[in-house]
Amino acid sequence: MKNRAQPLLKLFLLCLAGGLLPGQVQAQIRLQDLVFTGGLSAEGYRGNQAAVAISAVDSTEKVTAAVGEFGVRGELFLFNHQKRSLNLQFDAGLRQFVAFGFKVRDYAPREWVGRADLSYRESLGSVGNLWIQGGMSGRKVEDRPPMPLFLQPGYTTVDGQLRFQFFPIHGTYLDARFLGEKAEYATNALTSQLGLLDRQVIGVEAGLAWGSDGTVRLHTGYRASEYRNQGTFDPQDPFRRDRTMSVGATWTVRSPFFAQIGIEGTRNRSNSSRPEYDALSVRSVISAPLPYELSLNFLANITAKRYLTKTEYARLVPGEEADNASVVYLELARPLMVNLDGAVRFGWNRAETDIGNSYFERYRTSFLLRYRPWER
Repeated sequence: MKNRAQPLLKLFLLCLAGGLLPGQVQAQIRLQDLVFTGGLSAEGYRGNQAAVAISAVDSTEKVTAAVGEFGVRGELFLFNHQKRSLNLQFDAGLRQFVAFGFKVRDYAPREWVGRADLSYRESLGSVGNLWIQGGMSGRKVEDRPPMPLFLQPGYTTVDGQLRFQFFPIHGTYLDARFLGEKAEYATNALTSQLGLLDRQVIGVEAGLAWGSDGTVRLHTGYRASEYRNQGTFDPQDPFRRDRTMSVGATWTVRSPFFAQIGIEGTRNRSNSSRPEYDALSVRSVISAPLPYELSLNFLANITAKRYLTKTEYARLVPGEEADNASVVYLELARPLMVNLDGAVRFGWNRAETDIGNSYFERYRTSFLLRYRPWER
């Protein structure tokens, strides 16, 4: 714990040195909503596809796995005032798989994930609010299996964004966001192709919203991505560059329960014809209280994707298959005792394999326990 606390202490001292804290204001550090999660899952996979990322090709139509997981998340407020605030959010976890059904051998992958986000908010007076956010995330996977047991590869990302939210004018809210990201993927002798996914991204998004209990938001965005390790075989334009445009709408209801429905269209164009596609996603989220102290959480994100160019060879670099996945899960949760909740979750995923436009499915049933050391 001492090694984990030192970076937070250094961060706080840097904020003091940078003048983020006014001299006349005494900061109050507060840890909020600390949650420990543990659970067990049974998973099934369907999809007979060889993997580009694994040199020893394994093939099967059905795989089952037992999964144990543990996680922790929380939010640390370094200071929180009416005009400005600074907070750190963190989320980390471990999942251990025991998989059965492969032809060559059975795998036991272990997945480590973590993310930390630092967010600074500044009031712009009568104009609105400004957020400056920066984050780091990482994933490490040991004994990563071939398809159909899908696990994203290991990576490290650094990202940041500048976000403006303006006060309403005649009931209409305007917001704008500028973002950047740098991602590097972990490689070894068996998975050297993952280095092709290293990328740099810059983008912008603008939104327009109105309403109170029922809010409608229209948004559009643009991202420019560079893959410096992917070639195009064109001496005049040697590295892959993608340009992605999106447009969407979201309807949100917050009383007496939370419900959200959204639709988004994506158009991806590139100087390499392989990854060019159009996609349409429909997303819904529902969170509602039920009798007997039960609560319902439901999420569905269904995506249809069409490539502009049809090819017979593998068109995806391992890891891109998750970009346009379809996800559905239903969760029922209930307090078991003071500060301890139990939940049962049912999930379904559909995503591309390493072979573009070819899909696999994952089914999951989980039992989770969530413990908060103190009440919210």
